Amino acid sequence: MLIEIGERRVMITSPDEWTPTSVNQTDAMTTVTWASGHVSTYESGFISLMEAKAHRRQWVPTLWDGTHTVAEINHDHFMTDTDARIAALVRYRAEGVLVLRGVPTSGTPSEDFLDSIRIPIWEGPFGLRSIDTQVQATAYNVAETAEALPPHTDLAGYQWPPSGQMLHMLINEAAGGDSLVVDGWRVLTEFRADEPTMFETLTQVAVAHRIFSEDRETYARAPLVRLDTSGEINGFRFSNQTLQPLPLDEPRLAEWYRAYTELTRRICMPTQSATFRLATGDAYLTHAHRVLHARTAFSANGERCIRDVYFEFDHVLAEIDRLTGDNP
Repeated sequence: MLIEIGERRVMITSPDEWTPTSVNQTDAMTTVTWASGHVSTYESGFISLMEAKAHRRQWVPTLWDGTHTVAEINHDHFMTDTDARIAALVRYRAEGVLVLRGVPTSGTPSEDFLDSIRIPIWEGPFGLRSIDTQVQATAYNVAETAEALPPHTDLAGYQWPPSGQMLHMLINEAAGGDSLVVDGWRVLTEFRADEPTMFETLTQVAVAHRIFSEDRETYARAPLVRLDTSGEINGFRFSNQTLQPLPLDEPRLAEWYRAYTELTRRICMPTQSATFRLATGDAYLTHAHRVLHARTAFSANGERCIRDVYFEFDHVLAEIDRLTGDNP
């Protein structure tokens, strides 16, 4: 007995045999005759279903303009109103940032929140499910000081950095320390139009990033900009804090540093960013292969602790599908 499981059982062994020689289409069905002599008949509903499957999850990013305001929603509203949650997640998908106000801070709140919306957590550096960042007497990096933190993406020392990030303010009693986000894809799109040769250099020359502790290390070498097969921008890693020197025998050494310097200048332009303040309990989600995050300096005499939790952005797309029933 043949059990129908929907799995493809035919392996194409000779492409010539699978070239269609004729296609006859009516409202009811489509009939295809192949070079091998085989004839396939498909009902119209099946063709529509295949079309839907082939084109699902196609979405166009909304690049920010100079007056962009990040999307915000109250945590309780997000959790109790399905339509509001869908609208917030769809905007997050398009714009790359979503601010959540009033997320609980007791227990393991950041992890609990992601669990509640079916977003699996990506284990962070060295086996940690979350990272709490606050001022330290002996700081590991600038993030553990009260100084301003420049725009960057996290964990660039991984060959595939996590593509989603939640930054959750567990306590904020310090003056200053506003959050700042930059649409990296908009910066790159304009950079590509103005300086195509420099842009191409950043897509081709691999550069290393390193994150390490006393007994562990991450080290990845890859271009800063990733393109998909159609040439569209679909990835960006940028972290001046973890960037390693290029090898001196790199033939495009000077060319790459000129491009990187110009890109950095553009990233730091205030017209490319949006700023907001997180109170205790507030959080924001980023598309971490697109959006760079930063903060202004703050007063070190007020307690401040922010928690980072990572995930894959694809799970956000899957949750949108689940909530909207878009699962052909």
